[in-house]
Amino acid sequence: MASVIERSPAQSLLKELQGTIDDLEDYQSALSYAAAKSALEKLLCECKATGTGKASLVRAIADLEAMLDKLHQGVVQIAVFGMVGRGKSSLLNALLGEPYFATGPIHGVTQEEASALWQISAAQRGNPIRLIDTPGLDEVNGAAREQLAREVAAQADLILFVIAGDLTRLEYQALSELRQAGKPMILVFNKVDQYPEADREVIYAKIRDERVKELLSPAEIVMVAAAPLVPPGAAG
Repeated sequence: MASVIERSPAQSLLKELQGTIDDLEDYQSALSYAAAKSALEKLLCECKATGTGKASLVRAIADLEAMLDKLHQGVVQIAVFGMVGRGKSSLLNALLGEPYFATGPIHGVTQEEASALWQISAAQRGNPIRLIDTPGLDEVNGAAREQLAREVAAQADLILFVIAGDLTRLEYQALSELRQAGKPMILVFNKVDQYPEADREVIYAKIRDERVKELLSPAEIVMVAAAPLVPPGAAG
């Protein structure tokens, strides 16, 4: 059975994240080195080019500076990704323990990338962690914001792909693209408090055994209620 966030909105996801982040710190060092090396090689090639390659050279230098800056700081970047209305911002707020990212009843509240540094615990060691919020994939008139979300996701070290029920075709396509790129991720089934327990277990089983069986392991799927409609203990 998948774990469900009940009393503490971040508890189940935290358990999954802690092990993933530990692995990422070693992975990130090798990945950043390889990325910086690749950018250097590209830069050297551009330097040998004629004047017609100046625009590409400028882009290569900018990419190199960004990679080297990330390598120097050693920041682990975790980005939420998904369609509008899935509770991406609420999920990050639950992890932070404060309403840092804007949320609201209207879809498309997140218009551009936003981020915040996050400390899992007072005893946290290792690289700092940055949580990144992104616009929804399917926002109306949001083609530019959708591209931004994809770019941020491509640069992140870990993706929290947020859904709120059975996967749509668009969600599956996006999930497949990220997995094909070798991107580490956790599929977060959010808003489970809005389903009867039996129903959410059926949906979870369908996602696990049919929808993403070839893409993700059961350990990479978690059920949460980041912002429960009825706070635990309020009823009765």
